[in-house]
Amino acid sequence: MGKAKALVTGFFIGGVISATSVLLTTPKSGKDMITDAKNKSDEIKESFNVLKEDLNELTTHIKQLSSEGKQIIAEVSSDLKRSISSFQEDIAPNLTRLKEDIEEMQQSIETVKSEVNKPAPK
Repeated sequence: MGKAKALVTGFFIGGVISATSVLLTTPKSGKDMITDAKNKSDEIKESFNVLKEDLNELTTHIKQLSSEGKQIIAEVSSDLKRSISSFQEDIAPNLTRLKEDIEEMQQSIETVKSEVNKPAPK
């Protein structure tokens, strides 16, 4: 316990000596230092207030952009669905015709196969 008390006493005496040396070697008077410290404190507070206002404004803009983005995505999605639906309606007759043409080709192939596979007349 004696070592801890000596350590604390050493820190206290060192702090007092450091504070005294700073006060004696400082080129400004105590009043000037206090005034400067208050001015710096006020500047820091003002900077924090400006930063807070800027962050609030940024948050507002982000929320607005997010809302606009959601709206744009919904509109684009709707437009895309309409375009796909329109495209499907436009190509439906062609698909039907292609299916019919494929069926006709398959029938023709079957006819040719049956003709080729028929035994030759004797």
